Amino acid sequence: MASVPIDRLIDLYEELVRREQIEADPPTLCVVAAEFVNVSGAGIAILPTGGGMTSLCTSNGMAQELMDLELTLGEGPSVDACSADVVIAEPDLNSPQRHGWSSYAALAHAAGARAVFGVPVRIGAIRLGAMCLFDQRAGSLSEAQSSDAHLMASVVGRAVLALQAGAPPHSIADELAQRGSFDFTVHQAAGMVAVQGAIPVGEALARLRAHAFAIEVTAPTLASRIVYRETHFDPLTREWRETGTTTR
Repeated sequence: MASVPIDRLIDLYEELVRREQIEADPPTLCVVAAEFVNVSGAGIAILPTGGGMTSLCTSNGMAQELMDLELTLGEGPSVDACSADVVIAEPDLNSPQRHGWSSYAALAHAAGARAVFGVPVRIGAIRLGAMCLFDQRAGSLSEAQSSDAHLMASVVGRAVLALQAGAPPHSIADELAQRGSFDFTVHQAAGMVAVQGAIPVGEALARLRAHAFAIEVTAPTLASRIVYRETHFDPLTREWRETGTTTR
């Protein structure tokens, strides 16, 4: 993507944060991905260093069945997007023309999918996996859907990288192994701190977590204070300040 559609990126993060705040069980990235791109289902596969592809999350039963097919057969949009590092599109599984999926195409069609798409998930040169989109209707993604799919894959990549950062080499972080949902309030707050302090987002996230530890609160608790402008990072003193105000 040549440039980031800022308005859509804001829409995406706001939806992720909103869903986490109002639901008892935070929605997975896959649920939001399917809704954001407007398709029937979505799945995310990650590619651990030194290991085979594994499923991170799926949005519904159909998506789970299709992801299981790929992992079992070793072919499909996720597999191809991971290996070829390009977007994979098969707009009509009833008469597939573009890919040599000898088993997957027929079985995916029998499971209810008519069109499947694989979008690489990566950050720079780091290849993390793929996001798969499934639709019960035949047809290619529209230009708007394609743009949203790339944007979603970028957000997925940053979320996966952030959670994987603390894991030992050649292993999957516990949070990745246990669930495919992420606290996006923390990442939204880190973005705000990055702007306030004119520092990289990675440094902002590290400072946020360090300050949360120092004041004995969880990172999501401090992140909520930042989002609601009760706490901010002073760029001049490089210290945290309490504003004493709230918009809640």
